[in-house]
Amino acid sequence: MKTKTFPLGTSWLIIGLLAISALGVVSKTTSADEANSTQIGTVSSIFDNPVEGQEVTLRGKIIDQQPEETDYVFTDGTNKITIQLQENDYPYNPDTTVEISGIVDFESQHTDEVAKDPTPEDIQVNVNQLQVVTSND
Repeated sequence: MKTKTFPLGTSWLIIGLLAISALGVVSKTTSADEANSTQIGTVSSIFDNPVEGQEVTLRGKIIDQQPEETDYVFTDGTNKITIQLQENDYPYNPDTTVEISGIVDFESQHTDEVAKDPTPEDIQVNVNQLQVVTSND
């Protein structure tokens, strides 16, 4: 049986290249994990710098339902904001912590004025994802 041998320097070169390749894979995995991580914002930060169309994720509680079937009041402890859910008559519990993701929207009959200087009453979040974090039923 013939065996092929490599000089000692070549073995170290191969080990070094494998190590560098492995680091590259770990680095790419970490970057992908960071890209998938969600940063939780606050209602106050939305009011401080309102940007229509901004994607946001908030964690807090739905504490009330508005007269419109899909509008609710949400609080994260920093402030309150109207949120619009896709589902009519969502069975909310003010003791349940939820995480919502959605789009900041300016609601008003005077859209030009609101775009320049929106008030908290003009700002809402159109929710496209809701997840129960803790339930105290």
